[in-house]
Amino acid sequence: MKDLPPPVPLRTLLRLALLVTVCLRGFAVEPDLPVGEALRPSLTLSFVGDIMHHMVNAQMPDYDRLYDAVRGVLSVDDLSFANIEFPVDPSRAPDGYPIFNGSVEYVEAAIRGGFDVFALANNHTYDLGASGVDATREVFRKLGERVPIYTNGIRESRGADLAVTEILHRGWRIGFISITSFSNVWGSGPYINLVNYLDATTRTSFLDLVRSWSEEYDLLIVSVHAGVEYVLSPVPHKVEFFRDLSDAGADIVWTHHPHVLQPWERRGGGVIIYSAGNFVSGQRRHQSPSIPFGRWAPTGDTAVFQVLVEETRRGVESRLVHIPVFTTYLHPEHGLVLRRFDEMLLMDLPLPWRAFYFARYAFMRRFTATTAFAELGVAR
Repeated sequence: MKDLPPPVPLRTLLRLALLVTVCLRGFAVEPDLPVGEALRPSLTLSFVGDIMHHMVNAQMPDYDRLYDAVRGVLSVDDLSFANIEFPVDPSRAPDGYPIFNGSVEYVEAAIRGGFDVFALANNHTYDLGASGVDATREVFRKLGERVPIYTNGIRESRGADLAVTEILHRGWRIGFISITSFSNVWGSGPYINLVNYLDATTRTSFLDLVRSWSEEYDLLIVSVHAGVEYVLSPVPHKVEFFRDLSDAGADIVWTHHPHVLQPWERRGGGVIIYSAGNFVSGQRRHQSPSIPFGRWAPTGDTAVFQVLVEETRRGVESRLVHIPVFTTYLHPEHGLVLRRFDEMLLMDLPLPWRAFYFARYAFMRRFTATTAFAELGVAR
């Protein structure tokens, strides 16, 4: 008879039992991802509001100066999003409000400033008619051949279906759609992504599309140009629609048009930015420093909404993690440019303007508080 192996010490048996228990528990909480599939790296996405083409900006000697204050913020994220609120037709002279036309050089400065993704659907997209839309599409197509940028908001051809722009970035398949709820010019619907969500049939149809798109992409971002201008809180029907978009599967609902900042909201695992305000604008050129409030004062305050997107065992989660704030400053050489508030407060300014910027900074401190959505009067 063969010799039996020596008995295993009790301490060793207990250690083996503990190891098996730990391993089994590990398998119990491993989840939801297919075997061998790793979690994707997190993303930092930056969102701003309207890049306008007022003539006070268009006549600047150097467009790059517009972005000096934000270049450092936008250079360290993964993707930066902005709304281009003007058509670009190189065959016509640049022009400002009310019938905009931007230049290629003006857009190139925004790209050099750090922007990668552009929403093109807004109430000014069709300012120059169908030919202006075609020219804008072609300008951005050519720019995209030179630098990696993405756009959405203009239909591929007259009457084409709404379509999502796909962005492949660091293992993520991102869907991006840009819509506007209205247009300043009649007849623009076949050419731009015009979705009047106040019409019940249109609203239901678009929400159905969002549900289907959310199944196709790891992350779905919906840009909406909508709302009432110059009010600091979103109107109720806009809040309701944006929450419906979030519930339908939009991970990030990013919106603009009011020209002033409005609150944000975390909803489920996603984020709603109710208005990112102006980003580049000449609207504060009307401002008197003796009146730090009123219609024009908040049009020069802006922010970069930085959203952290993570893939967790529970699914994709997005949350606002950083909101650097900026203000418009009339530079003696370069015109209206952006400056960080902390820089402005240290500058040697005339007393009326110093008081003005302190008052605006106090508002921005309140805006960036975590409870800003409730404080600014919108019911959750």
